[in-house]
Amino acid sequence: MKCSVLALSLFPAALAAQATQITSTHHHGSGQLDIVLTDTDFSLSLRVPSIDIIGFETPVANDDERTRVAIAISELSRPLDLFVVPSEAVCFTVSANVILTHDISGNQDTAGEGVASSAPDEHSEFQADYVVQCQNMDALNTIEFAYFQRFSGTRKLNVRVGSDAATSTHEITRVAPSLDVAQIR
Repeated sequence: MKCSVLALSLFPAALAAQATQITSTHHHGSGQLDIVLTDTDFSLSLRVPSIDIIGFETPVANDDERTRVAIAISELSRPLDLFVVPSEAVCFTVSANVILTHDISGNQDTAGEGVASSAPDEHSEFQADYVVQCQNMDALNTIEFAYFQRFSGTRKLNVRVGSDAATSTHEITRVAPSLDVAQIR
């Protein structure tokens, strides 16, 4: 198995290579978002197939693809533009870390007959971790998912929300792009 990753900071020009593996289940059109609510902030952890965001999963091969990745990283680095909270909550992004992972598994004996596959199974995904601080967490009663408007290849997010009170799961879709946080807290 050969793995590579493009690690990008808030500025897309800062590209670096590292080794990593995709750590979540990979379903095109469907991502995973974990939200943890505290008294003063919330964190988000997003995992989404790259094909949903940039339209391809193969390693970056040309300048057009590099540009598409850089634009996606830049947009994914602004969580409050994608996951919109009420202005009364007075929230701001404390940290945003976004990477693009690429996992190539191939040339393996999948049939048990000593014959290696000539077509590798390629998957890549964006992984983004955010911390958002709010001056008025009581005003954080909904999250609107502008994420779906921005990324046309996305259909749904499986959302897991945790707080001191409870943990719950939700399916947020392009058709119903809102999460009622008031019921969770």
